Amino acid sequence: MSMIPDDKINEVRERASILEIVSDYVSLRKSGANYQGICPFHGEKTGSFNVNPARGIFHCFGCGVGGNAISFIMKIEGLSFPEAVKFLAKRVGVIIEERPRTATEKRQSDERELLYRINEQAAKFYRRLLLGDPAGEAGRRYLEQRGVDSATSEAYAIGYAADKWDSLTKHLEQQRVPLDLAEKLGLIKRREGGRYYDAFRNRLLFVIADMHGRPIGFGGRVLDDSLPKYINSPESPIYHKSEVLFGLNLAKHAMREKGNGIIVEGYFDHLALYQAGIKNVVATCGTALTTGHIKVLQRYASKVFTLFDGDSAGRKATLRSMELFLDERLSASVIELPSGDDPDTFLKTQGNGAFADHLAKAKPIFEFFFTELLGQYDSGTVEGKISVIEALTPRLMKIVNPIERELYIKEISRKLGVDSRQMQKKIGRSPISSADLAAPKERTKPRSNKGPEETLISLMGKYAGVIKRVRDYGAANLFSADLLPIAEAIMAQNDSETGIDWALLLEQVDSTEERSRLAGIFMDDDHLDEIDANKAFDQCRMSRDRSMLKDGDVKELKKELSRLDSDSERYWEILRKLDTLRNKKSQLL
Repeated sequence: MSMIPDDKINEVRERASILEIVSDYVSLRKSGANYQGICPFHGEKTGSFNVNPARGIFHCFGCGVGGNAISFIMKIEGLSFPEAVKFLAKRVGVIIEERPRTATEKRQSDERELLYRINEQAAKFYRRLLLGDPAGEAGRRYLEQRGVDSATSEAYAIGYAADKWDSLTKHLEQQRVPLDLAEKLGLIKRREGGRYYDAFRNRLLFVIADMHGRPIGFGGRVLDDSLPKYINSPESPIYHKSEVLFGLNLAKHAMREKGNGIIVEGYFDHLALYQAGIKNVVATCGTALTTGHIKVLQRYASKVFTLFDGDSAGRKATLRSMELFLDERLSASVIELPSGDDPDTFLKTQGNGAFADHLAKAKPIFEFFFTELLGQYDSGTVEGKISVIEALTPRLMKIVNPIERELYIKEISRKLGVDSRQMQKKIGRSPISSADLAAPKERTKPRSNKGPEETLISLMGKYAGVIKRVRDYGAANLFSADLLPIAEAIMAQNDSETGIDWALLLEQVDSTEERSRLAGIFMDDDHLDEIDANKAFDQCRMSRDRSMLKDGDVKELKKELSRLDSDSERYWEILRKLDTLRNKKSQLL
């Protein structure tokens, strides 16, 4: 629950112009009462993303997402509700004085903030050593040899840890930094005698930042062939490896713009792509890809490409990641570079054009897996075919798109020389139906296909007279449980001096899905301009009554009737009720 007072949340929401906020992320053009652009949350070519500045809401008619300025920032920046409010508060100049925290909350918050500041001090210290200190000459020479320019070095805040045991330790002591906290961050270590020494020595330092660019850890690379090649910061209260992707702060906007991202293994792989102008790239920080990483990626991209080393370990990492992509239903393909090449060497020798060619030829990760199996087993033998099918089956079952699954089954059957019907039986799925092959219905603005309740909500937003009729008739008699609170909130706000606050209405809805649905209803009411509001109210009321009679009372009564003996009194009582309901329905037609 947020610790931010409601009046401050309201002030932030009122001051934050949704048009200005969204325009920082999306190129918008005016279209009637709304502004339209390409949705930042899913890949599309035609703009179905709408912003209604008068009502302070947004909605995408392509993917269905919608809400107000706060929910937009929550989704696009990957923030919680309180974080999004604070994010916007800084932008619009609202000072938030939160309720007094408990002693435990204050201690934890203060320690986290101090840990961030210690890492920031360490990052600045390492950066100064690299840029101008004689001790950083080795690091400067190494970057020059690797072809890293100054702009890239600055963007990554690359630093250098001197070849000394206590260089950083002494600096932190001089700054009166609690050394036990620096130890918790993995910057220094404690000897048996109690004295501290630097964890990173004679290494180039990459800053591991959170999505906002704050340093949360470091990756240190040796300047020669000694081992270990990399030392990474350990887990800490501000650094969780399973949820952090290196370079996300640099890549998130490019990933949203392109709708996809590239995942690499190493810091220099990431740097090589970034320096070549390929910005939509992230890297794992010395750990295997996790579900947490996938969930982070899904905030910014609808598709990913893996670009791991072509050696045995890299191919195993690719195949392990496939399981996660299938489980989380994230589309993934594999970029394959020539044997012996990594992104750095390939880009330097072949250039961006050649890399773009390999990107265009990237294989869907399931196809890559199948190819690997064909190389692993002798598909010319019965035993080999069975081994391949046994390995494929559990993965095929995870492919939720029936067309994609069917196409893979046909291709696998063709290459293995087996009956596709037997493959279908093996995975326990029925053959694809004609309904599966039907073209998906194009999402359109929900004008003609709104139900009577949704239309009535729209009418309430446009015509005060409809609100009065809803109040007189009884909102509970017109709306189901999901829309009734919204109707009641509209009536309550209509009674206030300020009128209806659509953004506030959305904020009161807990479900993200329901908030998005309502944003679509509220987004556009131009189609109601020429209608007779009272006649439309009557039509909505009768339509809902008919629906209730059909889907509610009658259905339940018929179900009960089927279980009764025709000699029972209840049987004839239900028949009389059904007859009454039929008469009532005929009056509504």
